[in-house]
Amino acid sequence: MMKNRQNKHKGISQRLVIIGIGVLAVIVVTIIFFVTQQKQTKPTTAPATLTTYQVKRHELRLSGQVQAVRSQKIDIPEGTVQNLTVKNGDTVAEGQQLLTVYHPDVQQKITTATQSLAKQQRSQKQLDDQINQLKTSLNQLAADDPQKSEIQSQLTEAQNNRQDAAASVDQATQELNQLQQDLNTVVKAPFAGRLYIDYQSNGSQSITETSSDMEAVGEVSEFDYNDVKVGQSATVQALSTKTKQTTAIDFISSDPAKSSKPNLAKYEVTAKLDQGFLNGQSVSIILPLGGLEIPKTAVRQGAVYKVVNGRAVRTKITYTKKDNMYEVTEGLDSGDRILQSPTKSIKNGAKVTVDD
Repeated sequence: MMKNRQNKHKGISQRLVIIGIGVLAVIVVTIIFFVTQQKQTKPTTAPATLTTYQVKRHELRLSGQVQAVRSQKIDIPEGTVQNLTVKNGDTVAEGQQLLTVYHPDVQQKITTATQSLAKQQRSQKQLDDQINQLKTSLNQLAADDPQKSEIQSQLTEAQNNRQDAAASVDQATQELNQLQQDLNTVVKAPFAGRLYIDYQSNGSQSITETSSDMEAVGEVSEFDYNDVKVGQSATVQALSTKTKQTTAIDFISSDPAKSSKPNLAKYEVTAKLDQGFLNGQSVSIILPLGGLEIPKTAVRQGAVYKVVNGRAVRTKITYTKKDNMYEVTEGLDSGDRILQSPTKSIKNGAKVTVDD
């Protein structure tokens, strides 16, 4: 009986050992499985994204507008417009006849002046006749005739009057000639350009001429005034069409513009333009004020790493210190993208992932 109990106890112990070994094996297998899965599913570390810096030239941008270099409202004197030989939108040459104006009031003056001149001419004719008669009478008298002195005096007076009358006739003739010239006024184009005619409801016309030459007109603030110089290079770019032209500043006003405010004075700036811009078009006037500026951290041993087609290309540069930046004079162009802070591990030609 005792032996059976011992055998039974021994059997239970063996089974417990076997179960324990089995549980331990399951635990080990589970641990190995999870470790293996973690190794397989561990994410691959993405390459670091490097910060870049776009090289730009320090510049001043002014808002502006395209305007004709010359714009003039053509003066049309009072009177009756005749012979209007142009129409709205016509291109004209300098001195080209546009119209004539007839002046009825001048015609009345001409009539009066003509009558006055005729009267003075008659007076002059009468004096001529009187002088001829006195000369005849004087020639018929004997040398010692007592009337000769009196007739000579009358002749002298008549000749003086005749001189005055002749001067009056000359002046009246000149005045009449001037009136006849003023009877019709010829209106001509003051310069080569294009006409804009506004036809009024009362039948009159208002004519404005603008030159074909265009210019960009902007305003610079008092704080930037000393940075702008006549002859300075400038780029004018249309905001709507992206038309662009390199030109130069040709005028800087010393008088404040109408848009100036009590605490901010502005001054007009102009630059000539070629064809391709529209009158009234909005533009930006861009003035470079210095060299290309880059951060100091971008330079390692006299070179930078320029990003070209996803690779870091080591590029030697010539530069000088300017405030907290470096001003580059050789090696880079405006618009180039460089690594802002390259590390020692960056190699020439290495593939890099950069920010946009």
